[in-house]
Amino acid sequence: MRIVGIGGGTGLPVLLGGLKHVSHREQIPLDITAIVTVSDSGGSTGILRDAFNMPAMGDIRKCMISLAPPESVLTAVCQHRFEMPEGVAGHSLGNLILSALYQMSGNFAAAVRQACEILELRGRVLPATESPVTLCAAYENGRMARGEANIPKAGSRITRVWLEPDNPAAAPDVLNAIECADCIVIGPGSLYTSIIPNLLVADVPAAILGSRAVKIYVTNLMMQTGETEGYSAADHLRVLLEYAPLIDVCVLNSSLIGARLAKKYLRTGSRSVSGTANDEDEIRACGVTPVVAPLVKDRDVVIRHDAMALARLVVSLMNGRGATQEAACR
Repeated sequence: MRIVGIGGGTGLPVLLGGLKHVSHREQIPLDITAIVTVSDSGGSTGILRDAFNMPAMGDIRKCMISLAPPESVLTAVCQHRFEMPEGVAGHSLGNLILSALYQMSGNFAAAVRQACEILELRGRVLPATESPVTLCAAYENGRMARGEANIPKAGSRITRVWLEPDNPAAAPDVLNAIECADCIVIGPGSLYTSIIPNLLVADVPAAILGSRAVKIYVTNLMMQTGETEGYSAADHLRVLLEYAPLIDVCVLNSSLIGARLAKKYLRTGSRSVSGTANDEDEIRACGVTPVVAPLVKDRDVVIRHDAMALARLVVSLMNGRGATQEAACR
């Protein structure tokens, strides 16, 4: 069974880690592919992409770590972030390795593929595009912002996002992975900065529309400060449908958020995006089936999806759909 996850940030790695463990521990044969945004512009990633004129590698690294064998010393080392000396301070070794492989080959997809082989991944990680792209946004107040790291800072509702250069070509294997998928999972992740950038790559929306896979959107657990304050689950879906023309299922969380954590997030203006009966009706009105389940990870210091619960739900939705593909895709 072929599952393609589309996104980035901290959300997609949670899904990938859950799928890896479900496949390994519960002996469910899953072929896992991640299609990952390369438009990040902050921190170590922003510095390295500017220095080498390359696509952003930070979200790629996070997804690779999620699919790597957990017992691997190399996996742990790739997560190490240097504190000293000044020249490499703040950089993770994984980011530096990807930059080195890119500099050696001059080909970003090849560099990612080589890094995946080094880490012996239980799946594949593909950059959405090989082009160094910049994410831009326009707001209700008429302002615009360039660079993913700057987008949440505007203090106004986002009206649209786009990439510069416009309509970049999809990286090798991306369109084929979508075409041959049994299940396509979009999210979880920041709507405008982790998910939609993948859908701005040439031919990706058309490939999703043409794929016979079951298409699942996993909504965020919390509103994203600077991006989706005040958005209901149905609001998230309606925006997504402007960029991805077909979604079959929208997954909503039914777990209550602990009062202490909820208060912590409320200080930044972030509230729960838990599914309500009204949300479910609005989602059905969009032609999408709502699926509500308890998905919050217990006893955590941040609010995150429970990786195993989410992965099991995705597998059950895929099995329920009974999707099959042509033998040529195998």
